[in-house]
Formats: sequence, C-alpha cells, structure tokens
Amino acid sequence: MIFVSGANGQLARAVINSILDVGRGGSLAVGTRDVNSDFARELAGRGVSVRHADFRDPATMRQALQGVRKALIIPTYDTNDVRLQQNLNALEAAKAAGVRHVVYPSFLAAESERVEHSRLVHYPTEQAIRASGLDFTILRHALYADILIGDLQQTLATGALRRAGGKARCAYVARADLGLSAAMVLMREEPSGRVYTETMDRTYSGDDIAADMSAVFGKPVRYEAVPSADWPRFMHEQWGLPMELAKSTIGTMQAIEAGEFDVVSPDYREISGRPARSMREFLESVRDGGATR
Repeated sequence: MIFVSGANGQLARAVINSILDVGRGGSLAVGTRDVNSDFARELAGRGVSVRHADFRDPATMRQALQGVRKALIIPTYDTNDVRLQQNLNALEAAKAAGVRHVVYPSFLAAESERVEHSRLVHYPTEQAIRASGLDFTILRHALYADILIGDLQQTLATGALRRAGGKARCAYVARADLGLSAAMVLMREEPSGRVYTETMDRTYSGDDIAADMSAVFGKPVRYEAVPSADWPRFMHEQWGLPMELAKSTIGTMQAIEAGEFDVVSPDYREISGRPARSMREFLESVRDGGATR
C-alpha cells in the first residue's frame, strides 16, 4: 500500500491523479483532515482508501498509516513555526506504523539560510528523515510555475507581470509535472537515500516569462520587478494572503534576486524518462485548459 497525505491539497491531487491514471487506485491510501470533501468522496468511490489524518494529532497519523509500505509526507500550509513539529509527528507516526520508505517534497537549495521555510522546515525535516532509520527519497522542488498564473487575468488585462526577482534567472517546474514524478517514485522500487532536484530544463528571468506569456496568450505582457522588501505587502493586498504568511516569503524573494535559484538539474528527466514541460508548454496548457493534468 502506498500513501499520500494532504489529499485535498493541490500537489497531492496531482500525485493522486497520476496514480489513478495508471489504474493503481486499489493500492492507494490517502490522508486528509476532511474526509467528507467532494474530492475525498470521489476517491472513495473509485476504490481509494480515504483515511482521517492530521499532522497535529500523531494518533490519527499512526492509524492512517497502518498497512502502508511507502508514504509521501507533504507538509501543510500552516505557518513555518509549527510545520516542523507537524512533519516530525508524521515521521514518528510512520515509524510506529511500520512504514518502510518515506518520500518528502522539499525545496530547491534546502540548505539556504536565507529562505525561511527551508531553514525552519524543510532542511531540519530532511535531517530528521536521514536520522530516522527509514528508507527515504527527498524531492527538492523548484518554484511552482503555477504561482505565475494565480493572477493571470489581471496580468493580461494590465499587460504587467509583477513579480520579485529583478533581472535574475530562476528555476521553475509545473505542479502537475511534480505530481507525475512523485507518483512514479511511489509506485516503483526506489533505492533509499536519493535526493532529486526537480526543475525545467532551463531557468527563466521575469522578462523571459513575460515574453512567453505574450506569445502564448496573444497579448503584450511586460515584466515589472517588485522589490523583495515590498513583496509581502503586494501578496497581502493583491492576493489576500495573511500578512504573517506573506512576510515569511521575503527570504525566498531575496534568494531569487541573488541568483540562488538559477539552477538546472536533469533529475526530473531521470525520474520520469522525459523532460519537465518548458515554461511555454506550461503556459500553453493553461491556455488550453489542461494546466493541472
């Protein structure tokens, strides 16, 4: 039995859909805080074992992980001050339940001291996994290309793609592509100890992305840099993100500006046997209504 946590989340859905696409739903268990969501009910109807699981409650996690051989432990979207303990709860539950192999979606350049969620959550979680005695695979994700399209209609209407980063280039990858690669790692025999860095085959500047948007959507788009110091206010005012969460992203934006994410890796191709979609291919899938699959 394989297990995916956070079943109602976007990354988990991409993983789950990839597993269902190859007819492996009968060997899949998923965990979620909300077992009565429409998606959870749909999964149950398709033969997936839907289990109540809450990283804040180790007892529910131990129960959810019973009979599981390999588990994808996806961090929650809670604030960084609590996410590490949640991950440790899930890891201890996996050990107690007899899970043999854990897969953890981490972040590009996880050792970075500049990036808050790497410093407080991802890197210490990686270290705890290494020390756990369990077999493991770590998937270090580039920035989701999906973050570029959350305000796509406004971008196209104003002709301005407003993002942090300045002139620096940055690694991206589509969430749906990461769902596919994580599913493949879960479904195959995977040696322990591998750390994969998953990116597109090239990096992109803001100007590059704006040019691709212009070509794909047929409307002129220019890139306007938002200084990293102003980014939390932009996210709060434009996207409605709580300020506490928005402030935690400053280090990530500074890392982009400093070129820390100008990284290209062949690992995605190694896992999946094909390259991750390019930025233009991702945007074309958005235009054609298939960004999530």
